[in-house]
Amino acid sequence: MISTEDLSRFPAEPGVYLMKDSEGEILYIGKAINIQNRLRSHFSSGHAPSKLYRLVDDIDYVVTKNEIEALLLEISLIKEKRPKYNARLKDDKRYPYLKLTLDERFPRLHLTRTLPKKGEGRKSRAGHKARYFGPFPQVREARQVTETLQEIFPLRSCRIPSEELALDRPCLEFEMHRCLAPCVENICGAEEYRAVALQVNRFLEGDHKAVAREMEDRMNRAAEDLSYEKAAIYRDGLKALETFSQRQSVSMIEEDSEDILACARLGDVNCVVALRRRGGSIRGSEHYFLEAEPDTETSELFSAFIEQHYEAAPEVPRRLLCSALPSLPEALEAWLTSLIGKRVEIRKPHRGPRLRLIALAERNAEFHAAEQYRKRHGAKRRIHESVLRLGADLALPRMPIRIEGFDISHHRGEEPVASMVVFENGAAKKSDYRKFKIKTAAGGDDFR
Repeated sequence: MISTEDLSRFPAEPGVYLMKDSEGEILYIGKAINIQNRLRSHFSSGHAPSKLYRLVDDIDYVVTKNEIEALLLEISLIKEKRPKYNARLKDDKRYPYLKLTLDERFPRLHLTRTLPKKGEGRKSRAGHKARYFGPFPQVREARQVTETLQEIFPLRSCRIPSEELALDRPCLEFEMHRCLAPCVENICGAEEYRAVALQVNRFLEGDHKAVAREMEDRMNRAAEDLSYEKAAIYRDGLKALETFSQRQSVSMIEEDSEDILACARLGDVNCVVALRRRGGSIRGSEHYFLEAEPDTETSELFSAFIEQHYEAAPEVPRRLLCSALPSLPEALEAWLTSLIGKRVEIRKPHRGPRLRLIALAERNAEFHAAEQYRKRHGAKRRIHESVLRLGADLALPRMPIRIEGFDISHHRGEEPVASMVVFENGAAKKSDYRKFKIKTAAGGDDFR
């Protein structure tokens, strides 16, 4: 553990510091206007020695020109290193994207919340990579866009791998004019199907007029070739495209846009509520849970939330109203401003209508935090009681720590297989689940 005497060697300059354990693994990354003072606040005698501080064996640092550079470096390092003890948003709040699988022989369009890391993502033999479009603020909006695009462009919606798409006759989607049936070779070839997939790609990039002209040409060619069903598919798609283009409008950042952020903490639960206020009225509310050490300051929680949430958010408002200011608010303002090209302010209201909005957000955050706390700890208590009851029912000498359950199955007495599920301390441990092929025993017969 680092002693307070060791802290005098650190510079009183802006920058980023990296706390490491005895094996050199990075445990925590932080930013500061004054690295030395910030580390003293971490390891001061007023702090209870948390697990993190007990594990710290060394601290590295990078001096920057100012706090803005420190913020940008911190964001970059946290994304790259993913340190265990930094506050982080839980994964179930990622924004939805549209994924166009151009890396497949017969691409399809579907929703996803998982993006490949930079430099990752497989390529097709022709060098094509999957494309991602978004993010969308609500999954409902993403689904609506997907459904509209499937009306316009007859891409397949099935999840069958491309290499297995070889059927004698098309499915109902083709009959409903919703798919070109690439699964049937004499209806639609791979080259024609990919051309439609590339149309989707260009459409999502904003080239609507060129896509409409090309779709009309394909409809006319299909009619000339007496492929009336295919011509009808393109006709229906063209009509849907015209309707979509007429109602599509450009969404601009409203000058009077602000998010009201409040944080509530209860035990090991940290909840941030974001109220979306646009044009003078509340347009929506979202709540998020962050994982963090118990002694993490609320200012650090806000800073972590703003960095992670708005980096991927579909919209950054002109103003953030916070129940407590994040650490280095000026640096965060500059970073957010760089994201949208317009000035973004971070404020903590002290009076008036905006203070009442903060109170509203705080009540919402407290409600969600209490509900999550009951779920988390109520479930633990019920699991513990169930395991104790099981041990008593089975007359076990002690409470069972690990339970393994097996099920055997076969196909008409042949090809027997087994599955194993595992519970530890009453909770499912899915990483230990296994499937087995049984090769040394004859299959059973359920009817004997």
